Amino acid sequence: MDNGVKKETGGRFNPYVLIGIVLGIAAVAIAVTTQNNIKNNDSAQESIPASTDAGTAQVSITLPGLEQEKPEVDSSKEIVNDVLLSNVPRADYSYSFNGKMNDAAVVTRTDEEGQLTTGVYPEITEDVYPLFTEGIDGEALYLDGSYGVQLLGVEALNESYTISFWFRADEMRDWAPFLMIGSHLMDVGGSQSYLSFNKKTTEEGEEVVPIFNTIDAAFNNSCEVRPSMDQKKCIELNDWNYITICVDADDASGLEEGRAMGYLYLNSELIGSGEVSKLNMNPESVKAYLGISCYDELFRATYDEIHIWKQVLSESQISSMYTAYINADGEE
Repeated sequence: MDNGVKKETGGRFNPYVLIGIVLGIAAVAIAVTTQNNIKNNDSAQESIPASTDAGTAQVSITLPGLEQEKPEVDSSKEIVNDVLLSNVPRADYSYSFNGKMNDAAVVTRTDEEGQLTTGVYPEITEDVYPLFTEGIDGEALYLDGSYGVQLLGVEALNESYTISFWFRADEMRDWAPFLMIGSHLMDVGGSQSYLSFNKKTTEEGEEVVPIFNTIDAAFNNSCEVRPSMDQKKCIELNDWNYITICVDADDASGLEEGRAMGYLYLNSELIGSGEVSKLNMNPESVKAYLGISCYDELFRATYDEIHIWKQVLSESQISSMYTAYINADGEE
């Protein structure tokens, strides 16, 4: 008996059923992918640091090989006020102070308040604090007449060399050295060997400053380089001056044994030249002082930017140093 439903033979499959199965599988795949994306996003959000402004959070990504490289600084050249001087070699010894002693130390003498003495080496002390004031580049060292300073680490200057420094004097004493470097400083007539910058007064009462003085007992040499006759007094009190000396050990043709040529500059201008003693400093006993010696009176003065090279600088190199300081200081 026929109940109204016609049976098909041969196993034929309905096409609408197939479409439904395909759509179901696709829906499941989409759901799984969406869930995975949500989990990944949640993990990424947890790795981003919290921002003070949730609406402006930013992520900085640095790709390998694209890091910004810092420019290399040429350590073989001098830098003045952050300006690289491509034509000036880096000094062998530099003392800039800027509120710190670094490679320098306060020294005093065991005599009567820094007056003339029969001879005693200055001694390093921690009982006196150094003073600082406004300088050419940052802060400068101020000596108030009660102490001096020893520059540490300076080695023997027995060949060619150049020394430059900024100097402002409140007062000056005859023979009292602005700067002195040497060995066996009290072995007069024996093995004493030193250089110094100082002031002298002539028999006529005329001040001559600066004078570059060299003494070497080995060759019984004592020499001075003075300003030329029309520039005898070149330094005025309370003014900054840039003092430079160049000694050329190879420039000794026609000179006496144990002598070389020295060239004295003030504010990058050559003011005098002459014979100087070739030095024979003992490397084991070199002392370098500012504003103090074993004998002479102390005085009040300010120092800044001391540089020492174990070679001769040219006039253009000296001028480059001076100009760089002046330009940075806003002067013409």
